[in-house]
Amino acid sequence: MIRYPKVFKTRDGRVVLVRPATADDLDRLLDFFQRLPEEDRLYLRVDVTQRDIMARRMNPPEHWSVLRLVPLFGEKIVGEAVIAHRTYGFESHVAEVRISIDPEFRRCGLATFLGHQIIAHAIVEDLEKLQAEIMDTQTPAIRCFEKLGFEKEGELKDFVKDIKGQCHNLLIMSLRT
Repeated sequence: MIRYPKVFKTRDGRVVLVRPATADDLDRLLDFFQRLPEEDRLYLRVDVTQRDIMARRMNPPEHWSVLRLVPLFGEKIVGEAVIAHRTYGFESHVAEVRISIDPEFRRCGLATFLGHQIIAHAIVEDLEKLQAEIMDTQTPAIRCFEKLGFEKEGELKDFVKDIKGQCHNLLIMSLRT
């Protein structure tokens, strides 16, 4: 078991507290996603600026295990890192990973720190493989996952649409733990 909260000091000296999200974080997570620039929200699976959608995300379906880490700068959530996996079935050894960071906290090591926390959690949970699904135009996200050790495993042509309805290729990146 990994103990939280953890303190992370950014390269520029800011102190961020990282801990698992709770139901009480709904409004702060909603605020975080609403603050993201539209070009970032283009690539999100669902419109997490909507309260009902965010509330559903906070309650995972039965037979799913979800850890949602939130970094806080003061009382403000400045990112989210998620690891989610089925608790039974032929994919129960594989977890999906997602990381989103406030633009004011990019390029300071926070995404890498959160990624390492997610990988450590996967090891503790005996998960064998981590997977990230990224649109091919998300170059900074691709670089971040590569830095964490993920490799491109496949590409599905015109497989997903952004929130404006434009088709994109979906990259599947993975990491064996």
